[in-house]
Amino acid sequence: MTFKQRLGRAIIPALPVNRRVFNIIRSELNAAVTRIVTRMSPRLRKMRRDLANKTQLKVNLGSGGKGAQGWVNVDIQRHHKDQLFPWDIRYNLPFEENQVAMILAEHIVEHLEFDEDIPRLFNEAYRVLEPGGHFRIIVPDGEKWAKAYVSGDPSEWKSLGFPELPDDVPTPMAMLNHVFHQGGEHQFAWDIETMTYVLRKAGFDKIHRKSFGESGMKELAIDLPNHAPYSLYVEAVK
Repeated sequence: MTFKQRLGRAIIPALPVNRRVFNIIRSELNAAVTRIVTRMSPRLRKMRRDLANKTQLKVNLGSGGKGAQGWVNVDIQRHHKDQLFPWDIRYNLPFEENQVAMILAEHIVEHLEFDEDIPRLFNEAYRVLEPGGHFRIIVPDGEKWAKAYVSGDPSEWKSLGFPELPDDVPTPMAMLNHVFHQGGEHQFAWDIETMTYVLRKAGFDKIHRKSFGESGMKELAIDLPNHAPYSLYVEAVK
């Protein structure tokens, strides 16, 4: 156990809030610092000016330390080695209109609040994409998880990558809650119907359900294989 973990175990139980509230406060403070840094840092301001002069950008939202080479890897965390640009994507995107050729959002959309964050992000994605640009979204497939729970069929759980439930997730309902909430990190459970509805509201009228490694743009099919069994793959074209 690291010193930071030991310190957390000692301090958090003494706070007047539970761990989930503490994590939310910590996350929002980190986001606030990122917003300040991206506006005040001369290096990042210059980087944004330089990006403004480029076209056909490839943008990876929520890269999480696993960004692809040749992409503008964006994440709210500021210290990933592969990251090009720290940014809080819940408010806007740091790109010009019609500047981006493709956007990848792999297992980040489910972390955003449905009523406010999602409409803003999807509207921004539509704004910055060039005509014909692709927005690829990958999220846990709520329909698959719900079917596994309702059916009670072990083969359904196995197809999602769980031939047996983990020791700390003792029942199928506990597993469903873990997937949909993940300790407060996940904000919404998605299916293709809901994803299509929200994308259409943002202006996209060409929406296609895809599968792992399948894309309308070859360069966009860089999905992480560990998410393949349980994910929903969707592409929207401007």
